[in-house]
Order: sequence, then structure tokens, then C-alpha cells
Amino acid sequence: MFDVVSFLTRLPVKRGAKIETVAAKSYLFPLAASFIGLVVGAVAFGGLAVLRFGGLAVWRFGVLGSEAGSEAGSELAALLVLLALYSLTGLLHLDGLADFFDGLMAGGGRSEKRRAMKDEKLGVAGLFAVVFVLLLNLFAVKTVCSGADFTAGFTAGFTAGFTHFYEFVGVFVVAEVSAKVSVNTCLFLGRRADATASAGSNEGLEVKGLGALFIKSQTAPKFAFALVSAVLVSLFFGTSFGVVVFVGVVVAFFVSRLARRNFGVVSGDVLGASNELARTATLLVLAILRGV
Repeated sequence: MFDVVSFLTRLPVKRGAKIETVAAKSYLFPLAASFIGLVVGAVAFGGLAVLRFGGLAVWRFGVLGSEAGSEAGSELAALLVLLALYSLTGLLHLDGLADFFDGLMAGGGRSEKRRAMKDEKLGVAGLFAVVFVLLLNLFAVKTVCSGADFTAGFTAGFTAGFTHFYEFVGVFVVAEVSAKVSVNTCLFLGRRADATASAGSNEGLEVKGLGALFIKSQTAPKFAFALVSAVLVSLFFGTSFGVVVFVGVVVAFFVSRLARRNFGVVSGDVLGASNELARTATLLVLAILRGV
């Protein structure tokens, strides 16, 4: 597990972890994701609590209205969440998202699209995708934070306050678990992809890298373990969460389908894109559900 956490985060929990070992243990991604989500959720809860009560104090002095203070607190908390998330996990998956869309929007056949995806230069399509996804994340997290009622939770006693914390943090845990089970799903769907996939009418282009290594290590039992563990972790926070976590599976299906059609292979960049898109989609769904 330490190998996986070290790979998925910037935490030095285990130095010198071999990538082959991480690939073999990729079925543990959802469990490691629960730790990431718990940390991010705790940061969100603590930051929002400070900002909310600070805003309430400012409102009492007549500087801001209560609604304005609450709104500002939610926006700042959302920014804090994204900062905590990417400080903890790094930008590897976000970079994969940019490369994926650069390749997707490139002209030509599969070979040309793969070359565009592997190009180190950031294109307009990749930049647009990253900015758009970050804005969607910001909107979703802000919506979740806006719906948090800290006053009711803490004034009702310790039990009610803990329950509120439990439900609030669950949003971020499930979103991260959904993102990682999306990666596992992409690995499963792409496990039969040849490392030297045919480029159709174009010349073949050898596909190497992390994606090929992880796909080769993927098996049906490992995927089943990842999926079951993702559902169990999500159900721990509520029945609805156990359903919402499948958003990651749906996203992975469409992302891998696009990848096979445009690139002929599921690569590391595709996995990164699936991770980011699944997290965003899950946060949006949870934001909508909490707003109902």
C-alpha cells in the first residue's frame, strides 16, 4: 500500500518504490484514494469552518452581509480544496488530461494523433481542457461548500457535528475513489491492447510508457477487487455514494472508447485524463444531489 500511496501522492511514505510493484498493486488505487479524499475533505472542512466563522464575525461588525460572507467563504474554501488536492497528488494526471485533448483535437490519423498527444508542448486544446475542468471543479466544490450548514451542525452537539463532518468529507472521498476506479476501469478495458497497436491505415507507432506497463499488470480479478473496494468505501458514507461512485466507471468507458478510436491504444495520458474527468463528473453529480 505504501508503494501505491507514494506513487499517487507527493508524500515520501516510501522512497525508491519500483514502478513495476506499483503496477502490480494498481488494484489498491481506490483504497489509497480514500486516504487522499479524507485529507482533502478534512482540509475543506477545516478551512470552510474557519472562513465561515470568521465571516460571521465580520458580518457582526457590519462589514459584510451574512450572505456575502458565506459566499466568499465558500469560494475561498473551494480554492483551498483544489490547492490542497494538487499539492498532495501533483500535476501528473492533469498533464495527461492536457496531452489527451491535444491528441484528440489533432488532425490526421492515429499515428499523427498519438504524436500530438506525446508532444511536450502544450496546445490550445490541452490548455482549454485543463482550464475548463478546473473551473468545473471549482464550481462543484463551491456548491458543496455553500450547502454546508456549520452553525446547525455544531450547535446541535458533538454527535451532530461529527455526522456533518462525516457526510461532508464523504463527498471528497467518493470523488477521489471514483477517479481512481475510473483508472482501473480504463486499465481493464485496455488490457488487451497491443503495445505496438496498429495505426489502421497509418504506419505503426510503438507505444511505450507507464500505460503499457500498468495494462500488462491488469487482470480481471484485480479489477473486480478494485471495483468492489471502491463500492464498499463509498457505501461507508451512504447508499447514494455507493451508486455515484459508478460515475467513474461510466467516464472510463467513454474515455477508453475515444482513446481506442483516435489513438488505437490506452496510454498513460489516457489514464490521467480519465482520472481528472471522473473526479470532476463525480463532484458535479454530488454537488447537484446535495443541492436538491
